[in-house]
Amino acid sequence: MSATGRTLIATFVLGFVLTVGLVAAGTLVVDDGTPEPAELEQSHFEPEHALPDETADGGDITMDSQESSNTILIHTGGAAAGQVAVDPLPIEDSGESPELSTGTMGGADRGVTPLVSTLIENGHEVEFYAGAIEDGPLAQSLDEADAFVAPGSVSFTAQDRQSIDAFTDAGGRFVMTADPGSSGSVAELGGSDGLYTDAGYLYNITENDNNYLSIYAESTGSSELTDGVEEVVLRSASSVGTTDSDAVLETDATLSTTREDGEYDVAAVDGNTALIGDSSFLEPENAQRADNNVLIGNLADFLVTGSAGDADLPGTEPPVEQPPADEPFEEPIDESENIPEMNADESE
Repeated sequence: MSATGRTLIATFVLGFVLTVGLVAAGTLVVDDGTPEPAELEQSHFEPEHALPDETADGGDITMDSQESSNTILIHTGGAAAGQVAVDPLPIEDSGESPELSTGTMGGADRGVTPLVSTLIENGHEVEFYAGAIEDGPLAQSLDEADAFVAPGSVSFTAQDRQSIDAFTDAGGRFVMTADPGSSGSVAELGGSDGLYTDAGYLYNITENDNNYLSIYAESTGSSELTDGVEEVVLRSASSVGTTDSDAVLETDATLSTTREDGEYDVAAVDGNTALIGDSSFLEPENAQRADNNVLIGNLADFLVTGSAGDADLPGTEPPVEQPPADEPFEEPIDESENIPEMNADESE
């Protein structure tokens, strides 16, 4: 090998050795200067903080009234007598499944079971009125009652509304529960008492009972309907308006139709009439949420402390007596036909 070749090989080897040495030295410098990552404290999963705080359940439903046995008439919903009722649930009820006795298929009377049980346990009588043709006019049932409860989803005839007005004027107690979408019937019934509901529904995104529609409402002051009530839970509430009545429950919420935040009334009382902008608090699964049990007990006391007495209700007048069907109808005789005509000669 020539001297030139040996020189080139030596130069290559020297360069390779220097390169490897520099890389190794740099690696050592980098390794020596790399900071060690700080140890992070990992927070453990805490199941108790995974869900929002639950609203505490209240106690039993009790009544304070010592009134003797009264009769409370409860409308179970549907159209007025003589009107066509539409089934809101297109589900065939064969009557064979035991599951139909629970949930919404349990019937409208299930929604007031806690109230009914409380009244009966305290010695009062409860009657149901479905508004069917065979039930007859509402006035006939009201004539035997001391109080009346109606959900806002029911429909009433003009005569029914007159009967309810006469009933409350005579001292009978009347309670309406209104849900969103039922403002029409409430306006018909509560207009004379200055009670109505606003269109839309109330909701609260930040403070609710696990659902933005499940809002909290508080007592506004002293009232027999809210005595002892601090906070109730309403699952689907309407805003209640008044002209000259006293609001008894209010909530901080947003109204769906206007998107305005504020304080809204959800219950009011005017004399013998009360309007609550929600029906859900009466249902078995909600009756003991927060102070709902206290509200139901007060509602029962409100109902039994009224009496319609001898109210003169339209539609309770005795029918006009008709002749028996087996007796032939005789047309009255016109006596003028038996008088002989007189000619001109006889009149002279």
